[in-house]
Amino acid sequence: MISVIRLKEALIRGAIWAFIGLLYAMLFVVFSAFAEFWEFPINSYLFAGVLSATLGALIYSSMRLAVLMTVIISPVCIFFFILAEKPVNLMIIMILTAVLGGIIGALYGLFSMGSRVNRADAKTLAGFSSGWLVSIVYLLFSGFLSTLPIAIIIALMCPLTGIIYVFLVPGFIKLYDNLLPPIGDGLMVGVGVSGFVTLSFFIMISSIDSEMAGPLIEALTTIQLKLPDAMVGGIIGGGSAGVLSGLLLTDWQDL
Repeated sequence: MISVIRLKEALIRGAIWAFIGLLYAMLFVVFSAFAEFWEFPINSYLFAGVLSATLGALIYSSMRLAVLMTVIISPVCIFFFILAEKPVNLMIIMILTAVLGGIIGALYGLFSMGSRVNRADAKTLAGFSSGWLVSIVYLLFSGFLSTLPIAIIIALMCPLTGIIYVFLVPGFIKLYDNLLPPIGDGLMVGVGVSGFVTLSFFIMISSIDSEMAGPLIEALTTIQLKLPDAMVGGIIGGGSAGVLSGLLLTDWQDL
């Protein structure tokens, strides 16, 4: 018999995992679309699966810093996009926001007391490893899986990546907790969150004014077509895995 407290904790965990699934889905669609647009010599879903897990783990490694960076970088992005000529040079804007984000992140890592940002290196490596494992599985069965809608693909890959990450990350923290000093961890998170925020604003603004996208309009069209279904898959897959882990697995991990 499942207790009421256990059920509430499972629902809370499901909500958190659903948010992670949403983040994973957004990153997956963006990375796969750009991999196809630039014709990378690699399976676009393999590329997206690895990078989505890696960047997702990096962002989630220090939520306080991620929220702080989002609050600071968002108005800066808007300011840059307002000043930029059409079409915007996305790379220049990303470099500018990454520099600002890196400085703020490094200062946060240097002066923040009691923050878990010092574990960002280990958590990011765990995310990279889980992303690789799941993406390799996808590649092995791509003949069948590639015919499925993207919502189902993400609903399968996202929770599997999360479950493997949960099992890997305690060991990675023990092995690689001090791989970088806190200032390096903060810088890494700052750059990662800045890049994600900048890309998000670029996609939103370009969906309103397509002239902003310039030659990237083809990739943005793909993103806009796939994103709604992908987000549904991420929420369902992540949320379901979170509820099941809350009901079946042990208590919360202190990470």
